[in-house]
Amino acid sequence: SACTSVVTYSVGSSDNCGISSLVSNPSSGSTFILGATTVNSLATDNSGNTSTCSFTITVIDNQSPVITVCPSNVTVSSNSDNPTTCSQIATWTAPYAHDNCGISSFSGNHNSGDAFSVGTTTVLYTAIDPSNNSTTCGFNVIVIDNTAPIISCSPNITQSTGIGNGNCSLVVTFNVTASDNCSVPAPISNPASGSTFVVGTTNVNSLATDINNNTST
Repeated sequence: SACTSVVTYSVGSSDNCGISSLVSNPSSGSTFILGATTVNSLATDNSGNTSTCSFTITVIDNQSPVITVCPSNVTVSSNSDNPTTCSQIATWTAPYAHDNCGISSFSGNHNSGDAFSVGTTTVLYTAIDPSNNSTTCGFNVIVIDNTAPIISCSPNITQSTGIGNGNCSLVVTFNVTASDNCSVPAPISNPASGSTFVVGTTNVNSLATDINNNTST
């Protein structure tokens, strides 16, 4: 709609000898622009005597902007482009805004093409018109970490209990490490490093679980 308003009003006059004309400028029923407009009225009696009065009509814009085609939630995986970072670039088609009196500013707190951390980030677009009416639209960017940690196992270990020590077992230490695009605690091994191993072959199983519950063994 337009940034104007049609306004009707009433101006009256009386005279002892009668009124020949009563003219207002702008007239009642005119279209008034945003802001204050002075209306001047002139009354003329049958003898040519005149009187004037003035008043102000103020048009206020209380219509908020409209944001069209606000994006839906965007979901991306953190490993789709760069498996070494705990973030992902997200893209969308930016909305646009219109208003009956124009838009003074329209911006978002994030832009399409920004990198987002794993988790949920709310993107907000705000449109403001010249009268400071505002409208906001929002959606979520959801980044899912589905990159499993990289686990580095110890090589197979062969050790001797030694000759003449009387033991049929041995304490063995080993090192298992893990890395991840986000973060991963130290792997858990079963049996653990530093356990006592009996003569023979024992399989050690190690499990790495990152902070988003992706696992590798």
